[in-house]
Amino acid sequence: MPSYRILLALAAASLAVSPPAFAQASGKDPCTLLTAADVSSALGITSRPGRPYLGSTHVCYFAADTGYVIGAPSVTLMVMTPVAFQNQSHMPGALAGHALAGLGDEAYSVSSGGYAKVLVRKGTVMFSVTIVAGEKSKATPAQIVEMEKTLATKVLAHI
Repeated sequence: MPSYRILLALAAASLAVSPPAFAQASGKDPCTLLTAADVSSALGITSRPGRPYLGSTHVCYFAADTGYVIGAPSVTLMVMTPVAFQNQSHMPGALAGHALAGLGDEAYSVSSGGYAKVLVRKGTVMFSVTIVAGEKSKATPAQIVEMEKTLATKVLAHI
């Protein structure tokens, strides 16, 4: 399950940004930018309402379960700082960002193996949408990016 190790490593790296850098984020509550219905429709599950990921004020986690189950279908929405957005959208090598048209002022997809993420900037608000389609899913990274783009469009409607 190397794709889950990549996901966990990227999630840990995302959360490793110092508190002063996150203090510069837009101040948007990520749990108000998507609904459980949005996530349910995208993933084909009955999602519970979004909740702060491990108590974070800048990351919201949506899933059918009340816990955090690795490999289960889920969506993570992160409100980002300019530094985090720049770093994640311009990573080198296999995780290099690919520009996406039609989302906000600037958008990228980042994917490797079974992992995919969409990063979007609209004005001074930057965010990422990451879907874990689930261990039983047959979705390709390209299909996951399309689902993430759909959810990113929903987020943009709330900004």
